[in-house]
Amino acid sequence: MKTLYEASNAIEAHMLVDLLKQEGLTAHIRGEHLQGAVGEMPAAGLVRLEIDESEFAQARALIDRWDTAQPAENATRSVSKKSNGVFWMFLGIIVGFGSCYAFYRMPTITEGIDHNGDGITDEKWIQSASGSALSYESDRNFDGKVDLIGQYNKHGGMESTESDENFDNVFETKTQYKNGNPSVGEVDTDADGFHDLVISYTHGALSSQEYISPITGKKLKVEHFKLGKLMSAEVDTNKDGTLDTRHTYDHLGELKASKQIHH
Repeated sequence: MKTLYEASNAIEAHMLVDLLKQEGLTAHIRGEHLQGAVGEMPAAGLVRLEIDESEFAQARALIDRWDTAQPAENATRSVSKKSNGVFWMFLGIIVGFGSCYAFYRMPTITEGIDHNGDGITDEKWIQSASGSALSYESDRNFDGKVDLIGQYNKHGGMESTESDENFDNVFETKTQYKNGNPSVGEVDTDADGFHDLVISYTHGALSSQEYISPITGKKLKVEHFKLGKLMSAEVDTNKDGTLDTRHTYDHLGELKASKQIHH
């Protein structure tokens, strides 16, 4: 079979099939169902006529004669095909992008674990059709409610988490990740909508905590940690917005010394 003609729509295709049939030629319509999928938009190459190679030359001559007899329509169709070509090119780009996005980023697959054997999934991962990790959910205290949600980046690494650390159904803690490790966390400790505790990590290890005044937005205290232990802290003792005192602690976390900070 050989492509004989690209029709502007299904009606034109059927008309030409009948015309060829009158001359004893048998053509077949291909792609007619694709036009139905795009509604009222022009076929623009979707609907075409195919014919046996042995009948192609005779059919082509008949189509050319029919085409010549309709110069005004040909001119319109010529312009229309150019416009439609641009339209379909852009549509193809959009559809292609959307398909790729859906394949790599739309949630389609869910896997999970029931840790306590009660028939309810306590921990689950959501993946795209390509198998890429998209997000993570966990019910850590087994009360049937999600208290930890993680988002993965396009490379499959953890990007951020939101968590309910005191299990009161409020997600008060947000943590950002870098290279798979937590880098910065923010906590709203008193549920007033303001993140008054900022936690910093170095390569995923706790390094410092900053206590922020919800009134002034300034630091009230900064604590420094090593191997999980509190080593030192700067404190704004008179609440004037300036850290004025430094405390140091021993290996048991007991206050060892305090001194004024001179600015």
